[in-house]
Amino acid sequence: MKRKIFSKMVLVSFAAVLITTVILSFIAYFQYIQQIESGIRDEAGYMATSLNLHDKQDLNAYKDITVTRITWIDESGDVIYDSEGEESTMGNHKNRKEIREAIEKGTGEDTRISSTLNKQTYYYAVRLDDGTILRMSRETQTILRQVLGFLPAVSVMLLIVLVLDVILSRIITSRIVEPINQIDLLHPKQNQTYSELTPLLDRIEQQNIDIQNQIEEIKEAENMRKEFSANVSHELKTPLTTISGYAELMKDGLVKPEDMERFSGTIYKEARRLISMIEDIIKLSKLDENQVELEKKDVDLYELIFQIKSDLEHKLKKEDVTFHVRGVHTKIFGVYQILYEMFFNICENAVKYNHPKGEVVVTIAAMDEKPTVVVEDTGIGIPKEDIDRVFERFYRVDKSHSNQKEGSGLGLSIVKHGAKYHHASIEVESKLNQGTKITIVFQKEAKK
Repeated sequence: MKRKIFSKMVLVSFAAVLITTVILSFIAYFQYIQQIESGIRDEAGYMATSLNLHDKQDLNAYKDITVTRITWIDESGDVIYDSEGEESTMGNHKNRKEIREAIEKGTGEDTRISSTLNKQTYYYAVRLDDGTILRMSRETQTILRQVLGFLPAVSVMLLIVLVLDVILSRIITSRIVEPINQIDLLHPKQNQTYSELTPLLDRIEQQNIDIQNQIEEIKEAENMRKEFSANVSHELKTPLTTISGYAELMKDGLVKPEDMERFSGTIYKEARRLISMIEDIIKLSKLDENQVELEKKDVDLYELIFQIKSDLEHKLKKEDVTFHVRGVHTKIFGVYQILYEMFFNICENAVKYNHPKGEVVVTIAAMDEKPTVVVEDTGIGIPKEDIDRVFERFYRVDKSHSNQKEGSGLGLSIVKHGAKYHHASIEVESKLNQGTKITIVFQKEAKK
């Protein structure tokens, strides 16, 4: 960056000096031409006045007091006199521009490259009272010769300017870059620097915050993995210990024949619990890593809840709970299997943790064009301090019933991840011994 600033400053300065020199050269050239033309016109005016007043004057007397070439031309265009003594070699001048203008208007002028002298010459002609033409002319420099004449001085000046520019550019560049090099990137808002850098420092500040948040999220995720591993070990150990203990008793023949059915039933129940837990862990892992490969399609939430009600029919009779479905047919674009798992777990919990003769009411609607499902029960409820933790893995509200109620402890965690997958929000309201209300709202972008 420092090198770029330095090179740009040197280039701009050099170009500025060069352009200024060229412009000044043009200005000087045109001033020079104007001075010559003005001087010649004045001389011609004085001489014409003298010739008009005194006939048959000797023009040689004038050539010694001026560097301007004097030419006298008769009415027919023939040269009568030339101060350089070339009358005999000079052709007829009647068609020369300045002569024609002088004959017509009284005065005429022209600037051209002389065919005889091969130089740029300015000509000024005045018509005398007797009809003859007095012409004054002087060689002038072309603009190219003017610039070439300035070239040595300009080259020296450019060299001096270039040296000074290099020195000053290094100093200025260092001063410009120094505040930038001293920026504290960890605390960008605390830097005193150019106002133009404020948007950049704001972005760096935001990126630092984002990085810090990501680090915190990674740490939190790592802690959750450790906690999850510990919980998995604990939750798996319980059914495995039961299975192993009962199987050992049966292997050693210590179980009475009348207890064999009860022991084998317990082993089967715990094995099913173990398989269910493993399946839920696999589902969570796929949702965590966003490895769901199922196809999305239109899913009617109203029909989905009716299917879940049908699948819970046996549990509803066992728990003596009534299940009601209300609302309208509402569709979302999502993965049917994940949506089924979400609402099945919510509804199953509403039945499982309900009171005998209790009710579960599921309402499906579209609130502000957002598909919404509300699951309400008349169950045991959730303590206020536990509401924010019910979606944690293996978290159980009622520890005393943790072993009495079947389940892996991962159901609501699957609900949380499934909702996140479908860009849905979850709201939980609950009162102890009065019931729980869970509201899931799908965003508009979740639809096709």
